[in-house]
Amino acid sequence: MSEASQLNPTNSQPLPLHELLSRLLESEKVSHRHPLPIMGTLQDFNQSLERRPLLDFLNASLRGIGQVAFANNPISGLLIILAVLIQSPWAALMMMVGVVAATVTAYRINIDRPSIRNGIFGFNGTLIGLALGTFGSWGNGSGNLLWALAIAVCAALSTVLMKHLGLWMAVHLKLPSMGVPFILITLLFLTGATYIPQPFFELGTPPPFPNPAESLDGVRILSALVTGVGQVFFSGSMVSAVLIIIALALCSPMGALVAFLGCAIGLLTGILLGVDLNVLYAGLWGYNSTLTAIAIGGIFYTPNLRSLTAGCTGALVAAFLAWLLSLVMTPLGLPIVSIPFQLAVYGCFLVLRRSLSSLVPVAPYSIANPEEHRFRYLTAKEVISAFRSRLRGAMEGEHHKVLFDRAPQELKGDLRYIFNAIDRDQSGSLSLPELRYHFEQAGHPLSEEELNFAFSSMDFDNSGEIDFEEFGELLLRHRRLMSRLDEFSTYFIPIDTDGNGVLEPEEMNVVLTSVNEPPLSDEEVSFLRQRIGGKELTWERFLELLLVI
Repeated sequence: MSEASQLNPTNSQPLPLHELLSRLLESEKVSHRHPLPIMGTLQDFNQSLERRPLLDFLNASLRGIGQVAFANNPISGLLIILAVLIQSPWAALMMMVGVVAATVTAYRINIDRPSIRNGIFGFNGTLIGLALGTFGSWGNGSGNLLWALAIAVCAALSTVLMKHLGLWMAVHLKLPSMGVPFILITLLFLTGATYIPQPFFELGTPPPFPNPAESLDGVRILSALVTGVGQVFFSGSMVSAVLIIIALALCSPMGALVAFLGCAIGLLTGILLGVDLNVLYAGLWGYNSTLTAIAIGGIFYTPNLRSLTAGCTGALVAAFLAWLLSLVMTPLGLPIVSIPFQLAVYGCFLVLRRSLSSLVPVAPYSIANPEEHRFRYLTAKEVISAFRSRLRGAMEGEHHKVLFDRAPQELKGDLRYIFNAIDRDQSGSLSLPELRYHFEQAGHPLSEEELNFAFSSMDFDNSGEIDFEEFGELLLRHRRLMSRLDEFSTYFIPIDTDGNGVLEPEEMNVVLTSVNEPPLSDEEVSFLRQRIGGKELTWERFLELLLVI
């Protein structure tokens, strides 16, 4: 309930129906549950560290490491540190230098704490540490404090760049900056180290591939399916890659599976394009497709058949872009890093906005993991499908009492207790004065407009009184809706594309088609407009329709 509503119950603006009913029956809260308490994004743990600065900083840094692959989980970050340490102690150390420098900078320039706490401003620094730590180790970088200092400075700059560039891209392009700061800063540094004569930063040449390949080998292709995911963190060893996959699965088993799918598409595309088999077997042709599949198939869009298809298409595009970019950048002595991933994801965003509006994006502030996004989608699907079914019945003059009929006797007993407490004359039905008296006694007096609205909403058959079944059905609908309101509203927010708070018929149709319901007919639109008195369909009025139809 809003603070204003609580402080001023006689405000001239009537309370929404769902807030009025909250005064009668408390809602049950439901949420997605993971098999193990250390899985998922651990947001409760996040909040518990708000007053413990050192632990909060360590948590933010670990999450920043995991966020390289959209794994917002501090335990995932710990496993990834172990994985990179096995691959290269120096790269692991530089990775930690990068994430610490980026996170400290985020605190120093007063970026909002929830973003820092979820690792949003740490992953670019992580990538800079990994990239420069790895490329530098081929030259004079290993154990060189000058390289460590350069990585710290570059990582700090990535945070500043992400703050300003990220805001500009979000406002003007409606796109997330993701790894753009990492790409720009890393390539600028490598270009300078390569082409500007100086004695401080020598890059050297990559080490030769072990066991040079001469022909396709099924076993090595399967091995590359694993190491391709590991290469997201510049780790090509099997042990490191397995640890990284476990780390991803801790945050999201679904995300780990999609990562494998994207990596497989990248490998297959590389084979068809005739890419050097040594590059394929090292896993270097899978990481861009891996990240693209996760981003589109579960992070920025809810995991369903449409988003997974788009994610697979994006993974294919990323692999093809990697091939094109390597033709240009390899002769220049520069790596393609994650440019193919960035371009493929942005391409998917632009195409999906224009051609598949029914694929609803995840609200940027509410990005969690694929399981949570899927839970929100299924919640919205259940609520919308039930509403559509009741809408058809209401247009034919029918009023279903499905929830009341299916309610267990124990719950009906609770409803009967509330009903009898309001029914002061024990007539078996509720009158307007009885409802008014109950709210006053409960310390929630209502205005006449609010009282009449609440009464008419429960009086389905317009008989002038509320019987037990009408009372029970509406309260059970409210109880179910409120238990899912956070998930439902979070899924729903991106539908209001113009941000005016009004749901136009076209936007309503986007909601319906996103959960595989047909668009509203003209008759349905007219009926809904009649039910809200010809007023604009705001979010509050839509919630009222969900309750009374």
